[in-house]
Order: sequence, then C-alpha cells, then structure tokens
Amino acid sequence: MPQSSSIGGAPPVTVRPATAFDITAIARCWYHAFFDDVVIGEIMHPYRQEHPEDVYYFLLRGTRERYFDWTHRFVVATVGERVVGAADWRRLGTDGNGLQLSTLDPRNLISPAISFWNTLSLTLYPDRAADPAQSSFLDSAVQGSKQHWTGDRAECWDLHVCGVHPDWQGKGVGRMLVGWGTKRADEEEVFCSVITGESKKEFYEKSGFVGDRGKQTGEGIILFRKPSVPRAEAGSA
Repeated sequence: MPQSSSIGGAPPVTVRPATAFDITAIARCWYHAFFDDVVIGEIMHPYRQEHPEDVYYFLLRGTRERYFDWTHRFVVATVGERVVGAADWRRLGTDGNGLQLSTLDPRNLISPAISFWNTLSLTLYPDRAADPAQSSFLDSAVQGSKQHWTGDRAECWDLHVCGVHPDWQGKGVGRMLVGWGTKRADEEEVFCSVITGESKKEFYEKSGFVGDRGKQTGEGIILFRKPSVPRAEAGSA
C-alpha cells in the first residue's frame, strides 16, 4: 500500500512498490545518487567523467535483472510522477520461497534472459567508465557476507541498494525507504540487514541497525536490526 508523507512543507513524498515501468527511472535516480559514491563511483567507475552514461547503463542492467528476481522487492519514493528515491530489498531464508513463482511459471525465464543479454551487451559494448578489476566489487561484498546470515538471522530482509536523488537527500526520503523494509520485517518478526560503508553507518543506526561486534565483510560493514516487539506484547512480557 502506498504511503505518503509531507516533508518540511515540500510536496508530499509517496513510497510505493515499484512496477516494471519504474525501472529506467530507478536507474536514472541511482545514477545521480551514486555517481560520486565511493564504491560505485570512485572504486568501480574511475573513468565516469569521460563516460558518464556508462554508469547509468551499469545501474540499469542490474536493476532490470534483479527486478525480475522474485526474492527482491523494489520500492520507490515519488513526488508527483518523479522517482526521487528507490530501494531494493531482498528476502533471505526459506520464507523467501513464498515470494517465488511456481516452477512452471514462464516469468521465471525473464531474469536469466536479462542476465544473458547483459553479458552479451557488455561483450559488444564494454563499460568504459569501469575499472575491470573492480567490476565485481559489490557482488564480492555480498558473497563474502553469507556466513553472517545464520541462526536467528537466516530469515532476514536485506537492504541490497538504497539511493536518493541529491536534490532530495537529507529530507527523510531515505528513512521512508528503509522504513518500508523494517516494517515488513517487524510484521514477519525477522531481522533486517544492510552492508554499508563507514559514512552511512550513522544513518542506518538511527533506524535501529547495529553492528555485530564490529563484523566487517572486507568490502563494507554489515549491520543488523532486530524485529521490534509490539507494545502490547512487550507490556505483557
């Protein structure tokens, strides 16, 4: 269900589940959000000033592929028709199977087909803004963190990507996008997680994410958030 909020007298911001028609707008929003980001910008795309649109196409390829991975849920923050922020939440654990389609559903072929097309297109049109040695930086960070999602954290909503257009940063939009996932995790009584850098750590801590005795992935810091206990339940404990 869409949720709206007016921030500081500005036009109301609406957070809602994304549709396939939002994919290009999400990629464009993230292009502006992450162009000078330490990881996506400086580390992965050191030649972005010479080839700026290649950063957009990098984000577009990933957004298209993950949108049709049924364990992912994209949400967007909009002002009118404009996407000003977006988040990609993914459901980890066995309960994530409930988000999957039936085995014979032909829509299961979409994400593999997009992945194949991405590989082919990169062969023909390489990402000129990228450092090839760092092209798998984000994937390596995720793969290197798998051992942390165990025990009571095996069932978890993980914030895979969250970005807000620079014009709307610092106005509560990111908090609204994070809140979509934390609310859902509370309803399911499961953890949330995020891999982030030191510069964003304080932002996530304000939403209840904490470090686990300083655990780091090698490519970032992994933070977890326990599910909140409903007040009625807490009062009867």
